[in-house]
Amino acid sequence: MSSPAPSELERLLRGVEIPPCPAILTRLQKEIASPNASLSAVGTLISSDVALAGSVLKVANSAAFGLSRKVTTIQQALPVLGMRTLGNLVAGVALRNALGSHQRLDRFWDSTLRIAHLCSRLTKEFRGVPADTAYNFGLFHDCGIGVLMGRIPDYRDTLQLANITYDRPFTAVEEERHATHHAAIGYLLCRSWGLPDEISTATLLHHDMSVFEPGADATAAKTRTLIALATLSACFVGSFLRMNEDSIWQRGRTPVMAHLGIGDSDFFDLREMAFETLEHMDSPV
Repeated sequence: MSSPAPSELERLLRGVEIPPCPAILTRLQKEIASPNASLSAVGTLISSDVALAGSVLKVANSAAFGLSRKVTTIQQALPVLGMRTLGNLVAGVALRNALGSHQRLDRFWDSTLRIAHLCSRLTKEFRGVPADTAYNFGLFHDCGIGVLMGRIPDYRDTLQLANITYDRPFTAVEEERHATHHAAIGYLLCRSWGLPDEISTATLLHHDMSVFEPGADATAAKTRTLIALATLSACFVGSFLRMNEDSIWQRGRTPVMAHLGIGDSDFFDLREMAFETLEHMDSPV
């Protein structure tokens, strides 16, 4: 599960601009990583941006995090969620602000936020990654799509084609048409924004089902679990919103179910739970 060579990344990035990491996220990550990090300093930093703080609190109070009581200030949220979880929430809010929430991206955000919600919920069923890490991976794993939709006029046509192409990976269809693909762009964004390595790596590899093969890197169990949870969540969200199964699930069904240790009966039980969860979500967009 090695990173692409710099020359390969340069080729994939040609003509595509990665949104810069917001200054407040950089400062927050530095504070959290400090051995002298304090809850009050993190709270003050997040609260200094009123709009950001409000958006973070909205996500923190959503069903995805299952808080026993509503939090109304960042200072209240900190001891309940912890610095790292709030840092992840800030990154997610910053991503949406950076990519935009205009009409062209409505369907993208609708699916993405539902997938993130389900990724978090599924950590109650499958051990291996914390709920906040799963939530953030759900938000970021397809962020390259948001970047490319804003820069390639016919990229929506590419998405439609890739979703119905079963004989080769989704990313191969993108690369044939545009000489790049969203997994690589997403990986570069995650790296430049300072996200954890497991999120960056899983973002790069989430369409590469070879990560589940017996000879794959044995130390990357967390990466595989993140990919499995997001693939399963995307299947449920696609069925819930559009009543269809796309090429991604067709290719990933067998390795993902094997990795998670579930059979057909378990799958249908999980889908019933997922549909119930999605029906009770607040409108995500």
